[in-house]
Amino acid sequence: MYKIYPSLLDNFSNYLNWEEESGKPWNRNKEPEEVKEELRIELINSINRVRFENEAVDKGTALNAIIDCYIHNKSHVPSEKEPYCIQGDNETNIIQVTFPSSETMPNRNYIFNRRWCIEQATYFKDCLSQIFVKGLITTKYGDAELYGLVDEMRGSVVFDIKSTTKYRLGKYKGKWQRHVYPYCLIQSGMIENVTAFEYTVLEIRQERTGIISGTRYPEYYTYNHEQSVKLLTNHVERFIEFLEANRELITDKKIFGNGTTGSDTNKN
Repeated sequence: MYKIYPSLLDNFSNYLNWEEESGKPWNRNKEPEEVKEELRIELINSINRVRFENEAVDKGTALNAIIDCYIHNKSHVPSEKEPYCIQGDNETNIIQVTFPSSETMPNRNYIFNRRWCIEQATYFKDCLSQIFVKGLITTKYGDAELYGLVDEMRGSVVFDIKSTTKYRLGKYKGKWQRHVYPYCLIQSGMIENVTAFEYTVLEIRQERTGIISGTRYPEYYTYNHEQSVKLLTNHVERFIEFLEANRELITDKKIFGNGTTGSDTNKN
């Protein structure tokens, strides 16, 4: 059984659309075939779970964690999986998140505007947070298990928090979380119906003082289960064909059903 999470499907879409990616500003000085090969390598690396760290990912991780702490009125306890520390200061109106050094990056520190973070958390009042979901989908190559971690859910609406430095309307339309998460919730029997999926986009900016705040943009999609089943089945089948054609390059065998599944950690 293949075990697949949404960001792999996103990277596969990027690879399939390599001609379109060649026209992006950051790729215009490269030959199309060079772009295609870079996207293929990026996809293989993501399948093999090659560790990837950067400041954009860190800021998104920190912001999600802060929001969940406020939603559920809890303190963050550092762990092996979430090793960062979160410290708030009412008097200075800041929240400081510190990441320890790793093999690829030194320790780093981010400072958020406390009131702005509380405002974002209020938007998700009464939500359930960090829900692990999984569901089987039938393909012509057998069953595949789709899985991932839902950021927030309230009633029949699923939310995924995205942080970015520059937002344009419809930026996340082609991402697969809006199909995978509702599908898994319904297929597994966790919920009977999902009415909508929202990418809650936080366009962040950093002031001269180093303090981070931003603007919230809801990117809202009505969920159609029958349509998502068709789209997912087709895309997953094409992805399985890619996996089998490149099996010798895949060192992390979890995707082929060997080992337990984990949460989607490549979200932002």
